[in-house]
Amino acid sequence: MKKRIISILIVFCLLITGINSGLLLYLPAFGANDETYTLFYNNQMISQRGYYINNTPYLPVSMIGSYAKNPGITVDETNKRLAINLAAQNIMLADDATTNFVKTYGGSIYIPLREIEKDLYFPLNTTEQFFKISYTVSGNTVKMRAYSGTDKIAKINRAGVQAVSSLLEGEGKPVNLSQNDTVFITGETDNYYKITGEDGNTAYVMKDYVTISEIDLSKVDFYSPKKTKFKRGSEKINLAWEYVGNITPAAPSVKHGGLDILSPTWFDLIVDGDGSVENNGDKGYTDSAHSSGYMVWATITNNMATKGSTAFTTKTFNNSGLLNRSVAQYIFYSCLYDVDGINIDYEDVADGDAAGLVAFTALLRNYTERQGLVLSIDTLIPRPWTIEYDRAALAKYVDYLAVMTYDEHYAGSPAAGSIASLPWVEEALKTTLKEVPASKLLLGIPLYTRIWTVDSTGKIVSNPSAKMESARTAVQSNNLTPVWLDKEKQYYAEYANGANTSKIWLEDSRSIANRLNLVSRYSLAGSACWQLSQGEDDIWDVFNGMLKKNKPLSNYENPY
Repeated sequence: MKKRIISILIVFCLLITGINSGLLLYLPAFGANDETYTLFYNNQMISQRGYYINNTPYLPVSMIGSYAKNPGITVDETNKRLAINLAAQNIMLADDATTNFVKTYGGSIYIPLREIEKDLYFPLNTTEQFFKISYTVSGNTVKMRAYSGTDKIAKINRAGVQAVSSLLEGEGKPVNLSQNDTVFITGETDNYYKITGEDGNTAYVMKDYVTISEIDLSKVDFYSPKKTKFKRGSEKINLAWEYVGNITPAAPSVKHGGLDILSPTWFDLIVDGDGSVENNGDKGYTDSAHSSGYMVWATITNNMATKGSTAFTTKTFNNSGLLNRSVAQYIFYSCLYDVDGINIDYEDVADGDAAGLVAFTALLRNYTERQGLVLSIDTLIPRPWTIEYDRAALAKYVDYLAVMTYDEHYAGSPAAGSIASLPWVEEALKTTLKEVPASKLLLGIPLYTRIWTVDSTGKIVSNPSAKMESARTAVQSNNLTPVWLDKEKQYYAEYANGANTSKIWLEDSRSIANRLNLVSRYSLAGSACWQLSQGEDDIWDVFNGMLKKNKPLSNYENPY
């Protein structure tokens, strides 16, 4: 991830979105033009209406206690969240050790509510197990059914499944089912299950297309079995972080060939708290990403841009109660939002906390491994001032280590220059490889640059970060012809800006292809990009060509 403490852009975003508000989640309201959805409960239409936003159904909190029942869930209208004491819930995770750890140390977790037209709504996809409600969305209707405990609960396990309404020859009409649809097994033949959906309709589906729940979900408040952990073969992988304030943007609607993993910045240690974690997760994002073919590795942070984060991180590492609570909540939230891995981004850690960061990572690894989650960590480049990262020790406990090889010239730099010139990147890479196996290393790739404006003496006037598209627009609108810098392996352009001069070291297909060439040359595991929204859509073709198809650098020589 990007080194946010030195990024004016990200700090500015944090101030604007108010992410530093602790547990208080300020959520924007949605307007009256958002179309409402009709709600059915056990085949009966009810008076309340819902919304469907970015693959998530939202229902009014007025349903809690009547249709959505769980006495252990409290509606906190002041802070716009649901509070759930994990110790009081019957939860089941991958094994007894993980379940007991989370129940013992997890404390209260929180699920953000949405404010729509001054009313509060809860996300059904995140809470369906707690409220023992299954649902389907069809057209402008959300159909819900309460877990009865008499029928076996199952999921359709693949896309494009077709059932039939009858097994009698000539009478069966096709019934289309979607992957992860919840169905109820009410009977069976040798080859088919008789199923009932939330709408009460009956159909027959081949047994191979159905996965029956291992437990009676009507008797459990939350169940998250062990996942089949991703294990990389010989292929190169590429991750892109997704910066999230309070509201998660929609996941990419298409699968880019050069992008494998989405890593939204969802869970942050609450500074000066009790070890609890701020939750900005979105189950609809995970579901959409999975449907498109992406893995999701949730990024966890120590809230490094918040005042006091360094001291509180030290306190957490040295206090077993704080440490255990943070790890327990990271694990539970990862299960709640059905992610495939956890990405650790702890920055501005005190120099003396290198061993503490390793111990934290080792503790987290114990439970990610039990739960079947990939664990990765982000580190700065090896320098005398980054000794808080014991990379050799950390590499023993993580599946991947991403080295943030960017911000060679950062917001506070005394001189203008490249974000990540190739010699600088390669030097950092070679030094990191002395401590970290190449098979675990992800090379950091910036999808942004800076537009440096300097006065006649070379003094920096401004240096805002810029997305790839914004930098390209600046070049085109000023009718510039960028010059290729063979040493830096980047294009460079400058133009008069009043009495000053603006300078850009561009990030484009050619500069990125040159960095990705290092991934192959040094047999790395892959790359990691900061961040998704800053890249142009067609840049993923470069990742696909260089990482997946072994295309030559010559394919990417003329981006302008």
